Amino acid sequence: MTVIAAGLVALAVVLWPRGRPGSRPGRAGLEGVGSPAGGGEPSGSGLARLRGLLRREVRFGRARRGWVADFAELAAVGLDAGLPSAEAARLACTVGATSSDPGPRLLAARLAEVDALGGGVGGCLADEAPGDPDLTFLAAAWQLTDEFGVAAAPAARTAAEVLRERAAAEDRRTVLAAGPRASMWLLTLLPLSGPLVAVLLGLPVTEVYGGVAALGATAVGCVLTGVGWLWSRALVRRALRPAEVG
Repeated sequence: MTVIAAGLVALAVVLWPRGRPGSRPGRAGLEGVGSPAGGGEPSGSGLARLRGLLRREVRFGRARRGWVADFAELAAVGLDAGLPSAEAARLACTVGATSSDPGPRLLAARLAEVDALGGGVGGCLADEAPGDPDLTFLAAAWQLTDEFGVAAAPAARTAAEVLRERAAAEDRRTVLAAGPRASMWLLTLLPLSGPLVAVLLGLPVTEVYGGVAALGATAVGCVLTGVGWLWSRALVRRALRPAEVG
């Protein structure tokens, strides 16, 4: 029981979730569906938290690509055809709507409401953007067209290109971090698999880990495993941190 308790403590330290700085909760209309990693579940549900933990630490499952870049490019096509901004945005939502991602449909309904009240597309996108960095970026680009008369079609097309380049950079960061994360998990799970190995070899776990020296070594090993995991995770996070331009 002592060995199991020590193993559980080490796993708790290893898998303890850590908040991401700068994240903000999204609006109810587009919450969880605008970001590339959104799964459609409420952000506070246990399933969403478990999926986020697995995606962050184990990289279980590929993050779903966001719809904002496609929306911006489709809107640029409508703007090139001479459609008003609101009509081009609604048409882009209609064309890009899919059954698996309700974000475009929800945004189309919101755009219709704002257009009926005489509001701009950029302001509508900004209202729906909190929690979604892609939509925040597109909203800033579109507000330039609403407030300063910047050409809407080139701005939307450039925003789509930037968002795709950002997604490709995130994919490269994930690939670069895959090797260190695999080593972290391997070096963590190997010591914790000692009781299972003892059972497979037909050795009584109580005799293998029953001595004072064995229990002490197990406890120290679990603590060091947790400290090593936190240190390794901090190193990986610092290595992947974007460089600041001075």
